[in-house]
Amino acid sequence: MARLLSLLFVLLAQASSAQAPGDRHSLTIELYLDHASGTSDFGPWTDGASGKLRFDATGSELSATRLLFDYRARLAPTWFATLDLDYVPDASSGIDFTEAFLQWRPIPSGSLRQRMRFGALYPPFSLENGDQGWASPFTTSFSAINSWLGEEIRPLAVEWTADRRMGFPGSPHELGAFAATFFANDPAGTLLFWRGFAVHDRQSRIADRLPMPPAPVFENGAVTGYREQSLEPFAEIDHRPGFYAGIKWQYAERALLQLASWDNRADPASYSDGQWSWRTKFRQLSSQLDLPAGFGLITQWMRGDTHWFIRTGPNGTLTPLSELVDDDFEAWFVLLTKRFGNAQRITLRHDRFQMDRGTELGIDSGDAWTIAYRFEPTRRMTLSLEWLRIDSDRQLRERLYASPANSSERMRRLQWRLRFGPAMQH
Repeated sequence: MARLLSLLFVLLAQASSAQAPGDRHSLTIELYLDHASGTSDFGPWTDGASGKLRFDATGSELSATRLLFDYRARLAPTWFATLDLDYVPDASSGIDFTEAFLQWRPIPSGSLRQRMRFGALYPPFSLENGDQGWASPFTTSFSAINSWLGEEIRPLAVEWTADRRMGFPGSPHELGAFAATFFANDPAGTLLFWRGFAVHDRQSRIADRLPMPPAPVFENGAVTGYREQSLEPFAEIDHRPGFYAGIKWQYAERALLQLASWDNRADPASYSDGQWSWRTKFRQLSSQLDLPAGFGLITQWMRGDTHWFIRTGPNGTLTPLSELVDDDFEAWFVLLTKRFGNAQRITLRHDRFQMDRGTELGIDSGDAWTIAYRFEPTRRMTLSLEWLRIDSDRQLRERLYASPANSSERMRRLQWRLRFGPAMQH
């Protein structure tokens, strides 16, 4: 898949170089500088620890945490390209793609507008992550739902979308639908089980190999040791296509309601190059509402399950003790934001999340509060201050790693974001 995307990048660069200058192509570069400190009983998840934060809570100097290259090109009157390439210093560090896709936008027929996307892309689920590079214009850290989508959901998809204005000409009501088939997202759900939900802003890149808490080795029912494990979230293992689909209703720019479903249709018994397939599916409902006096409200709810085999061999074999299990997960958040003029915004968000295996095992549960202040004096610079608290009850920490099940993690974060080039929007 990485070779395919590299070839796509070369072809698009060659195609765009033949276009006339002006609005045919555009490159925006963003530099993220962060200083974070807080308290936690665990190390950051990006080090393979059991924590739910991205950074070491003991504090750090101001450092670069992301360098984003956002490239847009108009290849033909109805064909467009998006390439998001970034550098991050943590987990599977280095430079790689977060998204790379082509888009076809034919000339509208009456009140019907259609478009298609082809490539490695985010499904259109998040109403929170609307900035360039799938960042959030509200907070520095994403909600628990969208943190997980940024970690494990990035299919290689063919996606169709249609929107139609309803009623009389100029009516504010619009209905929309989207559907896609995809490959290369078979391990989705792996990190959710082994680490649980988290709240952060690190997005997995297409070729990332993410660290995870070590897998325990059992003998006669007792943990006798551990073996290292890592995750390639966008691997194709069983060669079975997945799908997602959704519908939405929008009232002008004031209200939006969306219902969607996602299913990777993975075979949990399939294994390749150290990676297992996890049959993961979920439903989600999200809404956005513009309120008087500069207030805005966003909500999102997700519920799903993942099937996988426990007690498997490290070489991809199913042992006599292997058993197919079903883990349920659910999460939601409410985000209230308030603008002050054109340059300032304050946001409050509350998250709740849980994951369990019936009544047998409460895998992960908790809640999070986030308060953020953003100041954008120019389109070239954004300054953010954020306070985040995550309280969790994770029985697996106690059962598998002899660590406290209950934890309260806190983070104070200052972020300075600089933009170079045109400030385009999705």
